[in-house]
Amino acid sequence: MMQAYIVDDREVDRYTARRRLSKCGRFSAVHEAEDGRAFLEKLFKDVYPVGEKGPLVLMDISMPYMDGFETVDALRARMIKLGWPDNVVVVMVSSSSAANDKARAADMPLVQGYFEKPIRSDDVDQMLRLMDGCPLPG
Repeated sequence: MMQAYIVDDREVDRYTARRRLSKCGRFSAVHEAEDGRAFLEKLFKDVYPVGEKGPLVLMDISMPYMDGFETVDALRARMIKLGWPDNVVVVMVSSSSAANDKARAADMPLVQGYFEKPIRSDDVDQMLRLMDGCPLPG
């Protein structure tokens, strides 16, 4: 079992993602945060059981206070500073299919995928493959 975090300022998008993730049965907990600051505070307060995979982080690109890119940069910096294991899987989620957003996400070391909202069951299947160490095709 693993944990998941949904970071999105829109309640309806968090709800949709939470339902999809909960239905797959692979998560011990699905946490939510309305912005990057709240997510970072929650993530670094939690303690993960030894040997637990993850967590999986669904990161919205466009949010107030800290956008998804800024949040991922802060996450990586904090992981390095604290010596956290490199087992966090971040996927960016957006209602935008803009090529520049996809390219920027692809250049980020922690980001392993890009998905358009709303999150679908097939998207969750691909995210689970990432959690299992299988890269996304093409």
